[in-house]
Amino acid sequence: MRTLNGDNIYTEVERIVGEAEKSIKIASAWLKGSLVRRLLENVDTEKGIEIEVILRGSELRDLLITDEIVFKTIREKGGRIYLNNRLHAKFIVVDDQKAVVGSANFTEAGMSEYSKGNIEVAVYYDTSDGEEVKELTDYFEKIKEDPGTVIFSDDLIGFALNPVKSNSFEFILLDPEITEQSYVEVRDGERKILGKIESIYSYDMGFFANPFSGSESQVFGSLDQFKLLFSGRKDNSWKKAATYSYLNENGDRVRIAVAQVVGEINGQKLQTPLKPFDVGNGIYRASKETLSNVMKKDFSGKEMKTPIEIGNLEGNSNITVFIDLEEVITKHMAVLGTTGSGKSHFTKLFIKRAVETENPPEVFILDPHGEYKQGLIDLGVNPKLIKEVEISDILFPIYPEEVEELIKELGYSHLISGNSRTAKKNRNIITKWVKPDIGSSGFKTGDLKGLLSQIEDEDGNNPLTSDTYVTKTLSGKWENQEDVAKDLEELLNPNEEPKPLIFILNLNKITDPQTRVNLAGLFMQELFFKNRKDRKRRLLILEEAHNFAPEKSYGDVSADKKNLALNTARKIAAEGRKFNLGLVVITQRPAQVSKYVLAQTNTQAMFRIINVNDLQAVETFVEFAGRDITSLLPTLQTGSGVISGLAVPFPVLTEIN
Repeated sequence: MRTLNGDNIYTEVERIVGEAEKSIKIASAWLKGSLVRRLLENVDTEKGIEIEVILRGSELRDLLITDEIVFKTIREKGGRIYLNNRLHAKFIVVDDQKAVVGSANFTEAGMSEYSKGNIEVAVYYDTSDGEEVKELTDYFEKIKEDPGTVIFSDDLIGFALNPVKSNSFEFILLDPEITEQSYVEVRDGERKILGKIESIYSYDMGFFANPFSGSESQVFGSLDQFKLLFSGRKDNSWKKAATYSYLNENGDRVRIAVAQVVGEINGQKLQTPLKPFDVGNGIYRASKETLSNVMKKDFSGKEMKTPIEIGNLEGNSNITVFIDLEEVITKHMAVLGTTGSGKSHFTKLFIKRAVETENPPEVFILDPHGEYKQGLIDLGVNPKLIKEVEISDILFPIYPEEVEELIKELGYSHLISGNSRTAKKNRNIITKWVKPDIGSSGFKTGDLKGLLSQIEDEDGNNPLTSDTYVTKTLSGKWENQEDVAKDLEELLNPNEEPKPLIFILNLNKITDPQTRVNLAGLFMQELFFKNRKDRKRRLLILEEAHNFAPEKSYGDVSADKKNLALNTARKIAAEGRKFNLGLVVITQRPAQVSKYVLAQTNTQAMFRIINVNDLQAVETFVEFAGRDITSLLPTLQTGSGVISGLAVPFPVLTEIN
């Protein structure tokens, strides 16, 4: 250890910096760019020498002394700058082996000769003073970790403003590239808090009153100061530091960005923060490490049991978004969006990746348009994994009233109406034959034509099957019901090997709305019965749910107790989770789908929605859909969606791939 005076402080500092091989650590309240540039000009950073500088930023004056050349020089050398609002220490440590500690700032006045600059004194330490140098190195690291220290990097985008709450915060935004729905993080000592920008407000330079406060308090003391801070000619890093210092000096704040707190990252957990961080904290772009760390967690902050990759974070192709398959199976999912918004592609992709998991569920698809089989094959699903039953265009009544109504429409109401012996007999035949259950239905062994052939008039004749009008009207539609019943049973209980994982009921050819609903109801009901018995992991995909499980009668589809599809959908939504039967409800008209069914879906994949009623429905039943999300839905591009609910860590704007 030896003492240095004003004549040799800079010389000694320059010497040890020139000898640096690993690291240079500088702590000084103020730095001057000309001195820093001269000091570091011969440092070869290609050798991997790490440069770190801690400055003071307690008031704007600090950054009027520390000029922008400092920031440019450190950035050119690949170094890192920290700002602390209480720093007064002045020292430099090189390679953690040599150090100079004294009263001099790294300015021309502080580092000049005795006769020209400030009167300064310092102490030099080298390897013979190992313990003292180590203490200085540790102290440097302690200052870096201080809650009042801000790391200056390209990821620094602003500073927290008043008020800061545990669930939301406002901050001045200094990076014009940041958009709404972007993720940010606050590094508060050892805490790391993740947030999402809900809204961004922009004000021109002539608008100084804070519109949030209700008062006439000025944002900046003068126009000159405002221009000084935000002049486009200034270095961006300097502007960030100067703004930070100004905010520490002045009490008035301006809110430009409003963010919701997503959670506090504690080790491997994402949890609810119970206390706010301080005003003035730096706000950073959320790092890839931070986002990747939480994307495989569910809403409770726990690790996903079966994460399924569905796409990337919108605007950030480096961050993969996942959905927890187990949360979908046990707590259901809704897929919402207008035609052409990307919801069907998302569903097929989800199915494909679900059956590719280590313990894949069986997937049962109600396909009204015949689009799933080929769509899944186009995505790369092995056709051997798919079993499809395509139903021909037939009639398939499941309630006696449907057959009676058909007979009336054919012009033979007298055969089943009234209290005549003949009418009662015919109604009894229909009642015994037609059941809302495949196992007890007469269609298990016969067809509709066979049923109608048993309907007789008072003379014992069968007028229906002998009537040319009837046979022409029902041709092709009153036959083969027993084949359909058999196909449904085989679809639900396949015998082939290898055993399929995806089972599709294709209703594309059915033209009668009631038959579509009936077959869908039988299919869903048998699946529910099956799961009550064996409780095997299965997933039911209910496409075009508004046509099968409507909130009110929709088109030709009723919403009464005779709608087996609706009743079964309600039952699966309420009880399916107990039997490992998950439900995925897909619709372009959420306002038309049973609110009871939608309310049971605890994960939502929401794509572009434009209709006002549908948006209101989403806001009503989606617990996690705040106004920022519902206002975003009409503007989404095809293939982009908001995933929210229990199967994801938080609502995520996702680009599906």
